[in-house]
Amino acid sequence: MSCQPFVLYYGSDFFNKLRKVYGIGMLDRPLPKIFKRYGERANFLDRDQAADLLSSVKGQGSITVTNAQIMKNLFEALFLPTALIYSYFKKLSFSEAAEVDDFFVMEFMGSQSRPMKLTPLIVYMWFVVPKSEKGCEASENLMRRIREDTGSVPMSPEEWQDLRPLIEKFSRALPVNGSGENLWEKI
Repeated sequence: MSCQPFVLYYGSDFFNKLRKVYGIGMLDRPLPKIFKRYGERANFLDRDQAADLLSSVKGQGSITVTNAQIMKNLFEALFLPTALIYSYFKKLSFSEAAEVDDFFVMEFMGSQSRPMKLTPLIVYMWFVVPKSEKGCEASENLMRRIREDTGSVPMSPEEWQDLRPLIEKFSRALPVNGSGENLWEKI
């Protein structure tokens, strides 16, 4: 993969597997447990801190003009006051974020109600922003390691098909590498 921000989706089955492998409780957030397991010293960010980080990184020299524009659009879509209205209609919500020296990860959860079903479709996504070439490699290695250690497919072909309508909504709204495809296959 090229050195640019990317999105990785995962489904409820993978989330349940993450919970078991990393000892994530009902009220725990996944990223602190994952980073701790690998000995990564990460700074965990709330919504405002993540917005500030995203805003500051989009102006750094290591981010290309195209990627800076994508991150600007993402920032506007997810963190400005109008984003509350946007996220209500798209059912996209910020969960958590973690920053290490060379990259940061923001986690979002998306949902969509289903006709004639009690439970909504739910998709989780990690938006990964490398800050350097070293960050590209480190972030991809971390994601590869997570996939291998869970011993589970983050997004099965069946889940991908079930979640396709929801993923297509997000990929139109957030035109980032991987927003319309299953990048786990390339990592």
